[in-house]
Amino acid sequence: MGECWVIVADSTRARLFRKGEGQTLEEFDALLNPAGRMREQDLVSDEQGHGLNRSRSGRFSMSEPESQREHAEKFMAGELAGRLRQARLDGSLSRLHILAAPRFLGQLRGRLDDETRALIQSETAKNVSKLDADGIRGQLPEYL
Repeated sequence: MGECWVIVADSTRARLFRKGEGQTLEEFDALLNPAGRMREQDLVSDEQGHGLNRSRSGRFSMSEPESQREHAEKFMAGELAGRLRQARLDGSLSRLHILAAPRFLGQLRGRLDDETRALIQSETAKNVSKLDADGIRGQLPEYL
């Protein structure tokens, strides 16, 4: 039988905990997204592209549909979703509690497959990633 995991995440890192003895949490891994901490101007190498409007005289700016920071956040959510899926498939994960910054939680939800999503026991849309294990435990349901 798999373990109960607690995921604590924001756009820059995801901390993975497992339920230890009694009510304790043990951190066993972390995924990092250094691009989540950078300023947008540090992630983009050039100015926006320019296009030529052939029906009218003049040029126009072309912008990206999403920022590089948003792209990095989506990539991190995909990596975490893949990690959770693999843990479910190999039998090491049977229950899941997620505490994540609201925006990142939305990104993660969109990338979880149905079977992994079914393992979620609770979700909290709150950024508690800087708390220690005891502080995080205080944010979780008593029945954990």
